[in-house]
Amino acid sequence: MPPSIDFLHSNISSQTTVILYGIDASSANKEQRTGVEEYAFQLIQAMKSRPLSSGERVILFSDKPLQGILADLPKGWESHVLGWKLPMGWMKGRMGWELWRRPVNLYFVPGQGLPWKFPTWKKPKTKFVTTIHDIGFKRIPEKYDPVVRRRLEHVTKDAIKKSALLLTVSAFTKQEVQEVYAVPSSRLVATPLSAKTQDFLLPTMEQVQKTLQKYRLGHQYFFFVGRLEHKKNLLLLLQAFDTFKQRRGLGDPFELVLAGNPGYGGEEIKQYAESLPSAESIRFLGYVPEEEVMALFSEATAFVFPSWYEGFGIPNLEAMLCHTALITSAIPVHKEVAGEAALFLSPEKVEAWAEGLQRMVDEEGLKEQLIEKGIERVKQFSWKATAEKTWDALSSCLF
Repeated sequence: MPPSIDFLHSNISSQTTVILYGIDASSANKEQRTGVEEYAFQLIQAMKSRPLSSGERVILFSDKPLQGILADLPKGWESHVLGWKLPMGWMKGRMGWELWRRPVNLYFVPGQGLPWKFPTWKKPKTKFVTTIHDIGFKRIPEKYDPVVRRRLEHVTKDAIKKSALLLTVSAFTKQEVQEVYAVPSSRLVATPLSAKTQDFLLPTMEQVQKTLQKYRLGHQYFFFVGRLEHKKNLLLLLQAFDTFKQRRGLGDPFELVLAGNPGYGGEEIKQYAESLPSAESIRFLGYVPEEEVMALFSEATAFVFPSWYEGFGIPNLEAMLCHTALITSAIPVHKEVAGEAALFLSPEKVEAWAEGLQRMVDEEGLKEQLIEKGIERVKQFSWKATAEKTWDALSSCLF
């Protein structure tokens, strides 16, 4: 059983100023991580590399025991597992109760939803910090399930109200929160994300071939990874690919490969794909393990990412990391992240995407130029840098 917070307090010299950082690890502790969960995992792992000052302690809170390398904790870090029998409400109820009983100096939630603040009376207060990943539900509300949209609206307003500081995953998202919610810049810190840059090795040809054989794929395909939902603009991608295929003619080998679980509109997206003349060349793989995703990236003719809206867009960096050409939507955050290392296309124009796919196949040197630019661009991002900026932001709340 991990030590209690009271134990941590009592085992630090009375002459030392005790600073307890609590971090929500419940999102990072998932077996299948996507989006926010992957951010939480990579960030916590990178944060572990910072040596703690005298008196500093970090407690990872979770609803079940930590798994894998997440459970490998450096000196000064502890795991605190909080049991909860109800199917919902762990963060709000159980975590809120824990912080009332045994407050920490600061509680950081990478996933945004915050605990209840119980009346503190004379108890010391815990400061909250959380990350706002995007506000697409405000900008393109029609692309969201109404129930999810209302929940995100509530969670975001609650985060803005309760948090001493708000992190955002890009300069673009920081500006969006300022504009839409009138949050002053002094309460916002942009901490740009990264891809799996630390100790990353390109998949071997053996790994690639094994993955292709598993999914019965050829070597000529365009690749998409992400939740299969309306905000990813997949209906446009499917229509553009079908146009591309019709122009290529009978016997064309190119496929469109989509990896990811279905989200809002997922069934409609699949039904639309099945109705197209090129349906047999469109492959839905479902959830794909991380190592296989990297293999699929590395062999793809190009990664295609036509999203209507993103807070950052990690898959763009993953494509660059895997030496894959990038075709992405011409939205502000993609330009912030990709720089000149992508072919940018309007998310509203099917014809532009059909022509973009054709250019990637036929235009001499285009693919190679984008790959070279991507290799250099991705070097500007690292989880180490994200962790350093996050630590600086958390520390600024206490001093």
